[in-house]
Amino acid sequence: MRYLLTTGHKFPKFYKADGSIVEIDLNYVESKVISSIDDLGQLRHVQISGTPPCVDSTWMVDSVEEAVLRLEAHGVYPFVSKTAARENAKRLGLQTFKYIAVP
Repeated sequence: MRYLLTTGHKFPKFYKADGSIVEIDLNYVESKVISSIDDLGQLRHVQISGTPPCVDSTWMVDSVEEAVLRLEAHGVYPFVSKTAARENAKRLGLQTFKYIAVP
């Protein structure tokens, strides 16, 4: 799992690696269906609903891949781990920040 550093706004702004903040319009959704195959080989669909930007560690955007591409176009990249994100936040002196998990 990779992690983005964000502000605490309802629709977050994103921190770049240098600590500057970028506001990018992403297509947030209030529900999405996550499909997975369980240990018995059964296909399961789980509908997740709630208030963006995240519900139960699920990033509530219509397409994670598209959102990451839009962020990268503005110089925002996910960190390789939560620890890496936290250490960079400390190095930059960020007082308040949140994480968004990116699969």
